[in-house]
Amino acid sequence: MPSTTPDAAEPGRPGPAPSSSSAGPSAGPSAGPSAGPSAGPTLDDAIALATRVHTGQIDKGGEEYIGHPLRVMATVARTAEAAGVDPHTAQLAAVLHDVVEDSDTTLADLTAAGYPAPVVAAVDALSHRPDESMQDYLARVAADPLAVVVKRADMQDNSDPARLGRLAPDQAERLATRYAGRRELLDDLVSARNIRPGRR
Repeated sequence: MPSTTPDAAEPGRPGPAPSSSSAGPSAGPSAGPSAGPSAGPTLDDAIALATRVHTGQIDKGGEEYIGHPLRVMATVARTAEAAGVDPHTAQLAAVLHDVVEDSDTTLADLTAAGYPAPVVAAVDALSHRPDESMQDYLARVAADPLAVVVKRADMQDNSDPARLGRLAPDQAERLATRYAGRRELLDDLVSARNIRPGRR
């Protein structure tokens, strides 16, 4: 199985940051909720955090990277309920799904900022591990229904023909094939979990 390294060449992944500060600051206390600790962070808080983290990051199509998590967020707002997932929770996880992988922000930062445990767990599942195979990565995603909803929206955006059309034809074709295979693998892994006797 391929490692996660090739993702860096995909239109949904940010290119190298122009400077050491472009990856964004750690969430830390300053990334805490504006609505107060009892209410938890709002969706606007999550968008603001993602915007800070992804500032300066550019995708391979030459666009600002923040557009990707915002599009994923918009997609899960439409698809989460049908999948049995709370749409608001799904939107939080969607807009934050790359903040740990693409910056110094940690899962502990998100927890300290007051994000719900299911959101932090989904971001964890969606964050690639070093040297992790795609099979193992998608198996972790498949174990978390919230992460599955976000990952499917992520794949949909990354394989959008309009976005792939900005790339060289051979690269676009290669990425379209890659994502089709990954969608099939994720579907197979989710199906296997759903039919497994005694699953939790």
